[in-house]
Amino acid sequence: MTDKHTLSRRSLLRGSVTLGLAALVGSLAPWQSVLAADDQDFIALSQFLVSRPVNPVLAARYYRALSKRAPNFAGNVGALRQLITTQGFKHVDEYLAQPNPDASLKATATSIISAWYLGIVGELADAELVSYSEALMYAPTHGILAIPTYGGGPDSWGNKPTDRQDTQL
Repeated sequence: MTDKHTLSRRSLLRGSVTLGLAALVGSLAPWQSVLAADDQDFIALSQFLVSRPVNPVLAARYYRALSKRAPNFAGNVGALRQLITTQGFKHVDEYLAQPNPDASLKATATSIISAWYLGIVGELADAELVSYSEALMYAPTHGILAIPTYGGGPDSWGNKPTDRQDTQL
């Protein structure tokens, strides 16, 4: 004789599966909504700047992290895409070779390229890790060398070089 309020294993399993699916669907929604308006621009711009297809989930994460650090980021993404289209640039090298580029747009392009290659947005205490193993800096040695899973400890890379203005020989 079973009580109608008794929890069976089957009910527990169904509930667990339902909860798991709800969590999965819920975790996908944020990246879709973040890029709703600018997704095609940012993904296309990223693909142009890094010269390869990009992961849309990572694109959403990079976009969110970069937007937090630059209040004019969304506008610069649109302006950069428009410039590339109107100038007919076919490769990022053509964009980088242009004389007298807009400093704000170049900074935006540099921040996007840096994010995709390093997997990090920001610097020092403001740095946000977006992707480690999917950082593009590991692509050239993919299948040959394993991605390191450990670091050398604090300051193992040394201090960031300072800009030198006295470059006269």
